[in-house]
Amino acid sequence: MRLPHINTSRTKNIIHAFQAFIIFLAWAMTIAVFTRDGKTDGRTAWYFALCWFSIPGLIYLTAVPIWPRARRFGNPYAFATVDGLYTFLWFTAWVAIATYVGSGKAAGSNDEDNKKDGKTGCDAFAYGSPAKCTLSTGTAVLGAFVFLLFIITSFMSIKDVMDYRRTGMMPYDGSDPTFAAQSKAAFSSNPHELDEEDGDTEFRTGRPGGSHLGTHDDGDEYALLQQHEIEDTSPHRPPPSAYDPTAPTDTGPRRSPAPMGSGIMHDYDTSYGGPYGHTSQPSADYGSGQYNR
Repeated sequence: MRLPHINTSRTKNIIHAFQAFIIFLAWAMTIAVFTRDGKTDGRTAWYFALCWFSIPGLIYLTAVPIWPRARRFGNPYAFATVDGLYTFLWFTAWVAIATYVGSGKAAGSNDEDNKKDGKTGCDAFAYGSPAKCTLSTGTAVLGAFVFLLFIITSFMSIKDVMDYRRTGMMPYDGSDPTFAAQSKAAFSSNPHELDEEDGDTEFRTGRPGGSHLGTHDDGDEYALLQQHEIEDTSPHRPPPSAYDPTAPTDTGPRRSPAPMGSGIMHDYDTSYGGPYGHTSQPSADYGSGQYNR
């Protein structure tokens, strides 16, 4: 029987969110410990400081898999390292508070007055009031929960490292198939075509057609082809290849320009016909004989 696939990235985020809630409760209870009568030492201070130090680690472990723009900072080895580091730190914090509570109870139980009164446990707490002992015990329990949850997330991170070495895929890639396209569009230094990023090229370029200015419309091609066919069938002589001052002037009739809006273009003889030639308004009897000086 095949086991169902578990999305480790999503599961880890849920666990880390639960850890953040527990750490907030532990932080609030530690403040209450400081306000109770009695003395505290560096063990309680270390526990309280670790509640603050856990914030950047939890932000990194949860925000990087969630936000596509932050995924470039993700690395399976970094996730495993951070999980393992906080596992060790919370183990030390849990041990510190547990020894603080245990040593206070042991010292109070050995007190002769407490023995006479029959006080034991938090009632005989040597470092303060019973409320201080009770709150410290609660913080120790919460620290143990955070430590155990970090063990679970560390195991999942190690598994992700093994999968990454085998497949080369990040643990959160499977949950978001569009991640490759998102990260390429967000962080790639190569220029992209406008039509790949946005279909509205006219809005981005300010000109109709956008990046397709080099293409021709089918109607324009048809009109251009029809114009070439009309020009090929109309009688006209090719322009002279070079200027010749001794050549006779063309006495053909002047072609009048086509009316506006006809849509047909005509060729006009614009060649130079000699020093006394005038092709735009030829004379009626000009060209009957050569000019003799």
